[in-house]
Amino acid sequence: MKKTKTRKLAIAVTAIATVVVAGCIGCSPATQQASDATQQQDTTVVKKSLGEWVSTYPLEGDSYMQSRMAHTYEAFAGACTMAFGAEDAPVACASCHARDDFNAEYAEKGESILADNARDHQMEWSNCTNCHVGDPSEGVVKGGNAYGDATSASAKDLFPESDYVCGQCHAMFPGTAYMEDANKGIDQYKYGYDPDSMLKAMKEYWSQNNVTSTDIAAGMVGVPYYDPEIDTVLYLTDACTAVEMFQNSTHQNMGLTCTDCHMPKATSSDGTEYTSHNMTVSPLENPDAIEKCLTCHKAQGIDGADAMVSFVKGKMADLGARQEQTKQKLASFHDALAAAVASSSKDQATLDAAKDAYNTANVYYLFQLATTDEGEKTAGEMAAMNGSECNELLDKANALIDDAMASLA
Repeated sequence: MKKTKTRKLAIAVTAIATVVVAGCIGCSPATQQASDATQQQDTTVVKKSLGEWVSTYPLEGDSYMQSRMAHTYEAFAGACTMAFGAEDAPVACASCHARDDFNAEYAEKGESILADNARDHQMEWSNCTNCHVGDPSEGVVKGGNAYGDATSASAKDLFPESDYVCGQCHAMFPGTAYMEDANKGIDQYKYGYDPDSMLKAMKEYWSQNNVTSTDIAAGMVGVPYYDPEIDTVLYLTDACTAVEMFQNSTHQNMGLTCTDCHMPKATSSDGTEYTSHNMTVSPLENPDAIEKCLTCHKAQGIDGADAMVSFVKGKMADLGARQEQTKQKLASFHDALAAAVASSSKDQATLDAAKDAYNTANVYYLFQLATTDEGEKTAGEMAAMNGSECNELLDKANALIDDAMASLA
């Protein structure tokens, strides 16, 4: 699919952003959530810098500092300045990456800050308070930020808290344009978190709110994009649907959460057990994560770390091949549809049906890819998260493409 240059900055930022982050210092996923009474307590503490937290909890802190999540400002600013000539990362990105600081300033100043440069605001990115409430040792983690609260009202009810700690950032948000007073009210989860339901909600809201801007000031992901070649508004572009795809997966149904694979228990050189906070390293490159996998997969005859890695990479390769096939089919469909639109060779009903088919097939493809297609993530990597759902969505996309191509022939 061809995209205008105004989308590229949003694409690059999304690619950097699609890493899984969540967790609880010093506790297992099964005991992450404190009692209701504890979560309702006033957990106000003296604000500490990231450096101070790292000094207080060196095992967790040092592992966190090895992660890409500890350096998100540099990554965002670098992509925005070097690749696209922007002055800085937009402060809207701090909604996820400097949650408490952003929330406080947004509450005070409102939407006027959304298009500002990050360096114009005193916010510490990547602090432990992006996930933790109070002192991290208390084990209270919470999902939700000003961005998600304004644009995704149903998320907290739909997703388990253990997933939404990650999903507060790693979900399909509809763009910061919807945080502005003129456009407030969208809820992309109004009908559910599957792609058809989210597409329905986005179409419905778009028909009532003509948000035309699709540059980085309009939003990071999910902003409707008009494709003039096929005369169609496309939805869920640049999808980042990690938390949505994890729902009802085999692993979730077994009781696992994001942290089981991405933040496994580790042991220091002196024998102290702690929760690894290097959540952006691939589980396939983390021996502690592989050991967690083997606690179940040994029953499948997978014996040892090397065999586990080979098993997963095989699944990823199979899915990656299917993703590439669908990508090429979408490109051919786009060309055929663009030619039909330009030539007016088909009646309007046929063209409208084909446009809708392209839009929906594109949503299915992007939804299971769960990242931008800019080489930042390995093809097929969603196989471990929910491979069966990925393949079902590809099947549905391919069926739509085949039928529509036949109608244009």
